[in-house]
Amino acid sequence: MTQLQPKLISLGKLLLAAILPTLVAAVFRWLAGAGIDEFTLLRIWGWVVAILFVAPLCKPGINEDRNILFQPASLGIMIFILGTWIIYEISKNTLLAWLLLGGIYSLLLGWIIVFVSGLRLWARFFLEGAFAAAAGLLPALLNQIETRFSTEEFFVALEILGLMMFWLGLRGAFAWWGRMKSQDVRQIVWKVRRGWLLAGLGLAAFVGMIYVVCEYQRSFFPPEAPGFPGISAESPFICDEVTPSQETYQGEDVFAGLLAQVEANPAKSSPDYGFLALGTGDEKWADEFRDSLLSEAEAALFTEPSGSVKYGQYLASQRAYFYPLVRDAFTGLFTPSQEQYILNWFAEINQRTFTVEWVDWMYALAFRYWPQGPYENQENGAGLLSLLETNQLADPELSDQNQKYLAENPRGWLTRFRVTDDAAVYQPEWIENAWYQALYNHETDSANQNLSFEWLKVLALPDGSPLRYNHLGAAEYANRAFWGANLLGDETLLWLAGRALDYLAEHPSQLSSTPGTENPPGQIGRSPVIGSCLVYGDSGLPTQIGPLAPDKIVMRSGWEPDDMYLLLNLRFSGWHRYKATNSLVQIYQGEPLVVEDTTGENFDWLPTGRSIFRDKRIPRENLNGLQIGKSGLAAALYGITGVGGPWAQDPPYYAEATHFETSPEFTVSTTEIRDWHGWNHQRTIYFYPEGVVVVVDNAQGPQNVSAALTWHFVSEVPPKGNRIPLGSNSKTDPKAEVVLLPMDGGQVEIQNLSPNEDLPLLQAHYQTLENSHFQTTTIFLYNEWIGALAEADSRDVTIRQNERQIKVVLPEVLDE
Repeated sequence: MTQLQPKLISLGKLLLAAILPTLVAAVFRWLAGAGIDEFTLLRIWGWVVAILFVAPLCKPGINEDRNILFQPASLGIMIFILGTWIIYEISKNTLLAWLLLGGIYSLLLGWIIVFVSGLRLWARFFLEGAFAAAAGLLPALLNQIETRFSTEEFFVALEILGLMMFWLGLRGAFAWWGRMKSQDVRQIVWKVRRGWLLAGLGLAAFVGMIYVVCEYQRSFFPPEAPGFPGISAESPFICDEVTPSQETYQGEDVFAGLLAQVEANPAKSSPDYGFLALGTGDEKWADEFRDSLLSEAEAALFTEPSGSVKYGQYLASQRAYFYPLVRDAFTGLFTPSQEQYILNWFAEINQRTFTVEWVDWMYALAFRYWPQGPYENQENGAGLLSLLETNQLADPELSDQNQKYLAENPRGWLTRFRVTDDAAVYQPEWIENAWYQALYNHETDSANQNLSFEWLKVLALPDGSPLRYNHLGAAEYANRAFWGANLLGDETLLWLAGRALDYLAEHPSQLSSTPGTENPPGQIGRSPVIGSCLVYGDSGLPTQIGPLAPDKIVMRSGWEPDDMYLLLNLRFSGWHRYKATNSLVQIYQGEPLVVEDTTGENFDWLPTGRSIFRDKRIPRENLNGLQIGKSGLAAALYGITGVGGPWAQDPPYYAEATHFETSPEFTVSTTEIRDWHGWNHQRTIYFYPEGVVVVVDNAQGPQNVSAALTWHFVSEVPPKGNRIPLGSNSKTDPKAEVVLLPMDGGQVEIQNLSPNEDLPLLQAHYQTLENSHFQTTTIFLYNEWIGALAEADSRDVTIRQNERQIKVVLPEVLDE
């Protein structure tokens, strides 16, 4: 009993010591909003006990000459960790991830004892910090490489912080446990000087960071993308035709409507006054423009440090566009001293454009270029410099630098037709900058120019409402389509502008001006005939050209305000990435019926550009598609820190369109994502313009990785059985209804997300009962098909309404 007593005391201290890091993990999970339950705490506690128990075995010895003496146990554990790492890289097994992470922490705990032994205080403090940093950085960066850096960078920093805090808890627990002294050295397998070993570890860390940076730079888009028969750089869209609307719009009337909308904007700025002055010829607006522009110059707008957002370069370009036009149109509007004052202001803007700030280094690290200052995203910097040179507003001392930058960076329509960032608001902004560059260099690629506007046309909603996805902002068509109509002489773009103005008349909002819209076109606006489309687009980064890649699928029944519209996303690439691979962006019929949940909160403690709920900040579970539970290292890190939620946030770069067929009766598409943590997802959509949309989801994957399907329906009433009325007035006047038909007996949970929002949302979360496979059918009924009987079996779906019937043969189940 006496001999057992010290061992029992040591075991008791070990079990108690493990509580400290467990509590640290629990607190961090609570702060991250992940929740705490007894099972999770017990699992972490047991894992910590194992780490602390193994750590003494990892300790090498140290002699008087400061040689590190590796013994069989410590060397064996190092080999075990390496072997676990290799097997994990092959299998991505979650249990192996916990073993690997535990082995790394045990090794770090064992090593730090001898590494800090006998060092001076400052050296010991530095080395303790280095080990803490390694404990946070190593697992987090390994996970980022594995998930293609799909997590918002500042949340990765939070995860690293959580891991470092957990490490400090481990360090304190290990110290209190009392197993600090090195073991007696009985058998030496390997001897190495401590200084040389530290230098080797430092070199390995340096090489490792270079590798991480290279992987980060490669993570934004792949060098190849799936193709489709008939798609090419010359013909990136495959579209059918629908019956056009018979409504027409006179160019003068559309122009008058634009003027009225901008005039009604209570938050007008100098470009708006410039547009009104040029459009009306009224000196009152010219005076307002002068006063507003001088006020902005006096406030030194766009000349101060930009912080984390360089969008000011785009706003400055609008001033550089309107100023010379208004000045020349209204003789004597500005005095010579005022003109010089404004010229000095634009010179300061030019200087600020070439001022490299901290955020430029962040972009440079990602885009693989030496930072110069002009903002690369949406080519805002190139657009501003082009206008400064074209309108002779540049700082004379920087003119050569402006021209050199533009000569070394030919972009815009010369290189692509589609912005590399994926949100509805980015394409119109990029087109403006492409136009500014064309004004400067007097050359363009007319095919790319036409396709850039055709892309807007293909995605336009039939009732003229702004298109919104992956961003809180929306692409307003009233001014952008009008500008395109002016630039290209396109009557269908003029029609879109007129239809958008009709929408604004019923849904007032603040409309700002757009350069290029200050003159009325003479033609008549006529409806497009574009129907359903498979859309490919340019990929890459602003500084790098990527392959032509799958982008969107659009399905539409026509161009009347109450026609049905469906938008499916196919990509997750670029800087402003959108996690909606193979996810439905929206279904729309005069109003949204299916949307994405963009009601997440902003984080004011983040830099402005990163605090907004957009791009990578919108989690996958807020979208309408397949969800995969985190596995592997991601699951282990989430278990410790609670950062990022339980669902995987790294969907494949592209969904491959394996089938796309149009006919007068229906349109059908099949799109697939493969090997997303072992899961394959096939989504087949049947679109019947008469009033039925059938979405069939098939998925197969491994038993140990959970999967689900989420929808976000616009509805203010709970489901009635498996049916949900849709529309903002679904209680009294539903626009449509959705029928949920799980094919394998899975469960559908309905959650009311926003009862107080203008747009009431219900989230439907389908969880399969079979972990390795699910098949579910979602049917949308509208027009005369509301209330139709819908049935499904393993072979087909039948929809009956009175004497009419639609039968859909289900696609074959995906191969595993």
